[in-house]
Amino acid sequence: MDEKLSICLLGPKSGGKSSLLASLTECVGQGAFGYSARLRPTLQSITEVEFRKGLIDRRKADFLTAPQTGYERLKQDLINGGIATNTLDTYEYYFRLTAHEGAQDAPASSRACLLEIIDASGDVALPSDEARVAILDDVKAKLARQIFKSEAIVIVLPMVRIEESGWPGALVRLIDRLTLTRDKNLRRIVVVFSHYERLFTRLGPDAFTYACDPAVARYVLRRTMRASLWFDHLRKLQLDSQAITARFCVCSSYGFTKRFQNPNIDPWQAGDKLFHRKELEGLSAVSEYWRPFLTAEPILYAALGLDSAFTFSFEQLDAHA
Repeated sequence: MDEKLSICLLGPKSGGKSSLLASLTECVGQGAFGYSARLRPTLQSITEVEFRKGLIDRRKADFLTAPQTGYERLKQDLINGGIATNTLDTYEYYFRLTAHEGAQDAPASSRACLLEIIDASGDVALPSDEARVAILDDVKAKLARQIFKSEAIVIVLPMVRIEESGWPGALVRLIDRLTLTRDKNLRRIVVVFSHYERLFTRLGPDAFTYACDPAVARYVLRRTMRASLWFDHLRKLQLDSQAITARFCVCSSYGFTKRFQNPNIDPWQAGDKLFHRKELEGLSAVSEYWRPFLTAEPILYAALGLDSAFTFSFEQLDAHA
């Protein structure tokens, strides 16, 4: 029987949680991650019934009448111009992850697991200190149960001036609560900074060359988290609980354009829009250009506990070399 894992996706409002999730299967499919080619992961969206009861025989399924899944709608919303989980609740999405560890021309050992990924609204998960949004007690209790039953937590933070944002206080309180609570399943915490591509918007076709250098990513993370109070609280959580490991990475849901290598933000459209051919619609309009970057990293580490070239530990970020 496949192993089942729950992963909580937390972060402030408009931080990039839902966009990361929406681009996840595309990132895995295109191999736009820092893992070895020997891993060869596959990620398939499944239904809640398949997660709870077991996988169905999809050859016998009626695809003509099957309704569109929540994940498919989420992905389509991203293609159509961006998304945010604005509802004051949580959404659950389900996947089958298979990792084929070994060379392509040799027998490989396969590791499969079923994932439940819980995407919580930023107003619920990490509300701003200035927020005046009323959250139902039932929703707070629901998210608390989901957090403490999860084997992993992925915290998605926008790459902004942290000291000027309103959510670090909520992040400290979350980490402290995890530190004080002993009855939890938590094994892994991944902190991922989104909007990575925006650092390279002026580099044109050289953007991807710099973005895909792990040394650049590590430098960006070290600068971003310097003197962050929550960083030390998370370090203490890992030290106090020998069962929990923490990793840090960057990601870009919009990613970089194929062939041209520049950040995939269309300057001719209002707001943040992916490059696409206007005569086409939906995924086919952007798939020839769209290469999401590293959005698989936090989920693959949360599920498998395997480091990539872009997942960094406390020791790696502390090192001067």
